[in-house]
Amino acid sequence: MCDLTLRLLVVLIVVLIERRFAIDASYHPGTLWRFIALKLAKKTAKNSPKQQRLSGAISTVMLLFIGIIIVYTILVFAIYPWFFDAIFLLLAINSYSILRHCKSVYQSLKHNKKNLAKEQLTSLCVRDTQSLSTMGIVKATIEGAIQQFSLNYLIPITLYLLTGSIGLIVYGLLNALARYWNPKQKAWRHFGKFPQYLIGLISLPFHCLQALLIAFLFGFKHLSIKRNSWHRFGTGALLTTTANAMNRELGGAVMYDGIKIRRPKLGASYHPDIADLPHLYRLLKKLRQSILIVVFITFLFSILLSL
Repeated sequence: MCDLTLRLLVVLIVVLIERRFAIDASYHPGTLWRFIALKLAKKTAKNSPKQQRLSGAISTVMLLFIGIIIVYTILVFAIYPWFFDAIFLLLAINSYSILRHCKSVYQSLKHNKKNLAKEQLTSLCVRDTQSLSTMGIVKATIEGAIQQFSLNYLIPITLYLLTGSIGLIVYGLLNALARYWNPKQKAWRHFGKFPQYLIGLISLPFHCLQALLIAFLFGFKHLSIKRNSWHRFGTGALLTTTANAMNRELGGAVMYDGIKIRRPKLGASYHPDIADLPHLYRLLKKLRQSILIVVFITFLFSILLSL
């Protein structure tokens, strides 16, 4: 069995397992990684903005190097490397929690538990949630969930198929650092720029790929590859295509650590409401199902070609 066929089989098994449960944070290695990253950042994220950016870049390279060495050592001495491939992929992807959070926010808003919905929303985005209206909560849920699905599901799976475990681990560790040191938060405004910049570069083509997949599922008339004055091309294309497919308005002003950032409005002129969250849930499930079908068909073709 060739490497690609084996990777496709690993992906099929892992995505079917991940559909049913998510690894608890108390057992996830990412919790330890977060502790190490924040401890290191607090010791080095000091002095001038320029020095903070330099410290952030050095810290990113150092932590990535340590992570790669550990993973490479495991794979070199492993009798069955595919088993560890499956473990790494299972740790990297996360659609179950994203769907669960969408459902939780919907249930909270449905039962008029607005404060609870704001707290649940923090799992999907880093923006300030306390001042959000019901419409703002729904809009933030849509924007956060669709981006998180790309970052934590589509990209890890695709990178694993293209590059194997090393590429997957590099992305997974870098994505975690970009999240822990998010420059939208005051504490990491300069320190977290380097990992955020790298993640922006890596995610750009994959955000466009997810936008293309949404257009394939809901109609190519919804596809938008224009920047729309958004700060990142890939994110702008993904959010605009999603807004068009749902016939809702996304974008607009957001608050991060008390600072308002004005962004352009995307999509239609209809404001999101609570009823759109079940539509978002179904959209994400369709995306997940489509990825499974594509992987399965590719696996069958790979088997046929190897005969």
